[in-house]
Amino acid sequence: MKTVIFLGPPASGKGTQAARFSKMHGFLHFDMGKALREEAAGSSPLAEEIRSYTNAGRLVPNEAVRRLIQLMFAVNKERDIILDGFPRSMEQVGLLERLMAEAGRDLTAAVLVSLPESEIARRILNRRVCPVCGRVYNLVTMPPDSDEKCDDDGSPLEHRADDTEDVLNERLAVYKEQTQPIIGHYDSAGLLARVDGTAGVDDIGKQIEEVVFKA
Repeated sequence: MKTVIFLGPPASGKGTQAARFSKMHGFLHFDMGKALREEAAGSSPLAEEIRSYTNAGRLVPNEAVRRLIQLMFAVNKERDIILDGFPRSMEQVGLLERLMAEAGRDLTAAVLVSLPESEIARRILNRRVCPVCGRVYNLVTMPPDSDEKCDDDGSPLEHRADDTEDVLNERLAVYKEQTQPIIGHYDSAGLLARVDGTAGVDDIGKQIEEVVFKA
C-alpha cells in the first residue's frame, strides 16, 4: 500500500491536488486540517483546545493529532493513503514514522508543492469556503460560477476565521520555523519530489502522478 505526504505552504494548492489525486486514483485523502475542523466543531474540551490553536494559526498539540492518525491507519489497512497537512514539524515527523511502523507502512514519497510568498498572500486572502459541503474556492484563481455561492449546493461562501493577514503572517512564520526542516529531512532520505505550485492544476497533477507511480 502506498503512503504519500503532500507538503507545501498555506494556499499552495496541495489540498486541491490531494483531493483530485484521490478521486482519480482511489487513494484515501486524509486532510488533517479538515479532520481537526470537524473535531473542533464539537463542544468537548478537546474541541475548545483545538479551536484556540487553529484560530490563532498555530499548530495543534501532537496528542490530538496522534489519536486521529492512529485511528485512520487502523481502519484503512488495505488502502493507499495521501496525508495532507501532516506532518508539520520534525516532532510530527517522528510521530508519523512511529505510527507508520506500528501500522506496517512505508513512505512512498513526500510531494512538495512550492509557491512564492507573494502568491500565497494573494491566494489566501481571497479564499472562500462552502459551510455546507466544505468545497474551497478562490475568488482570483478558482472562483465559483455564481457570485460567492457554492457551485454544488448554492450556499453563500464564507471567509474562514483564520484567513486574515495577521494569521497568515503567523502561519508563514510557523511554516518557516517548524515545517521547512521537514523538506530537508525527506530530501536527505531521497523521498522528496518538488512540483511547481504556480503551474496549472492539470500540469501539477501530472507531475505528482509521475512521482507516485514511479516511486
